Amino acid sequence: MSDDGYDTSVDVDGNGTWDDHWTESDGHGGHYVYADMNGDGQADFIGHDEDSNGTIDAAEYDNNHDGYFEQHTGDTNGDGWQNTEVSDNNKDGTVDEAGQDTNQDGHFDEKVYDHNEDGKVDEVVLDRNLDGSDDYDAKDVNYNGTEDTVTTDSDFNGNYDTVHYTSNEANPFAS
Repeated sequence: MSDDGYDTSVDVDGNGTWDDHWTESDGHGGHYVYADMNGDGQADFIGHDEDSNGTIDAAEYDNNHDGYFEQHTGDTNGDGWQNTEVSDNNKDGTVDEAGQDTNQDGHFDEKVYDHNEDGKVDEVVLDRNLDGSDDYDAKDVNYNGTEDTVTTDSDFNGNYDTVHYTSNEANPFAS
């Protein structure tokens, strides 16, 4: 609990247990929530509860504990569930990954990636039936701006069973 009576609980790493944290007022009716996840005395998580209702509206994560907050999550509908995320994994100031949890089950069921860091989408991964398992993966393997392979789990049993090559360049079996 903070000095001004604000109290909340956070599970930063999603392991099902509440994490130690400290808070401070933002001076505008909300609170910042900080957590040191690796014990080095520095915050690796910064959450913002905009109206001090006990739920985190947005958060920043330093997942590899190097002092750079590479992941940002947000609660877009105000229910306290972090259902969007963007990440800058290579510290260049641009988004390398973005995701959305449309049914709020804790699994980002719509994700896009920029693997070669050129600002364009190189991979799209989806959980089309919202069962918590990805079942669609489209990749631009030669980074020319069009998808080259599409892999799907067509019967949603957890195994990718269909591969579609959109070019001979991407097809390892083409002659």
